[in-house]
Amino acid sequence: RSSLDTLESGIPELIIRISVDASQSRNYRMLLEGDSILSELCVLEDEFQRTVSAIQAGFSNKLVVLYFGATWSADCDDFTPLLKSVSSANSDDIVVVHVSADHHPADMGRMVSGSGWLCVPWSEHRLRHDLMRRMDISMTDLPQLAVVDGATHHVLSTSAKADVERRPLTCVREWKKARIGLSWWNKAKPW
Repeated sequence: RSSLDTLESGIPELIIRISVDASQSRNYRMLLEGDSILSELCVLEDEFQRTVSAIQAGFSNKLVVLYFGATWSADCDDFTPLLKSVSSANSDDIVVVHVSADHHPADMGRMVSGSGWLCVPWSEHRLRHDLMRRMDISMTDLPQLAVVDGATHHVLSTSAKADVERRPLTCVREWKKARIGLSWWNKAKPW
């Protein structure tokens, strides 16, 4: 709901009130205020288990797509090729970071093999689980994607999987628009 009030200076003031249920409020707060998730990703690995820093990965110039997935999930098996295609076509604009929910490091290696993606190292078990907790990702909801602006660390989308499935050719362009303004607002209207 919004209302237009006039300030003492005679300039109209737009007041926007958002009403959301408690389960959604954390995601809206992350969308509005940003989150320090990327600061946790200081050291990553590439598909060959070589250490890569966030600076080397070019986080500050790209959108960071956090891919929460596991090889044991049939849904991930179906979704991963689509995400690989999108990331390959948009490698100048996005970097995919796989956050594995697998039970063995070899499984995680199979997921990122040939993708050009980065991943949270297997040895960072606590960090992987913390990222899942902070993004409200459940093991039963895999795969899931979140898009974070590498420069500002603002979460641009927590429903990025649906974006990729519905609009694989334009989803990255839409995420880039969200960097500039509040284009996510149209998707997030709770009324």
